[in-house]
Amino acid sequence: MLVTYKQLLQEVVPRPISSDREYKRALKQIERLMHAARKTRAEDDMIELLGTLIEQYEVRLGYTDPVLSPRDRLAGLMEARELTQTDLSERAHVPRTTLNEILCGKRGISKTIAFRLATFFGVSINELIVDDPVEA
Repeated sequence: MLVTYKQLLQEVVPRPISSDREYKRALKQIERLMHAARKTRAEDDMIELLGTLIEQYEVRLGYTDPVLSPRDRLAGLMEARELTQTDLSERAHVPRTTLNEILCGKRGISKTIAFRLATFFGVSINELIVDDPVEA
């Protein structure tokens, strides 16, 4: 049966997470959606939305590692959403070769690419770029 986004919204009822109970519930919901054999576009969108809400809660509580490199942060975001480089390339409008070079450590993330990725993942652009260190 094809699940629409509207049906998922009624079933999941996503909202900002403000307690441990809500956090655990959101984790269960996203896990259930991620283990579906064949995911619809609506389910992919709901996974992305729940992932963003979970991530925002984790950031507020300090669950995330602030010293994570932009490359590792990108890899983690992709893994959490079970995205391949090709999937991300198509959905975020970033060349696959560019993603590959970033993930292999051959190049950094430009501000333009960081903006596209941050917009797609619903995170701050600052998580995907590194300011040049200032020499003292």
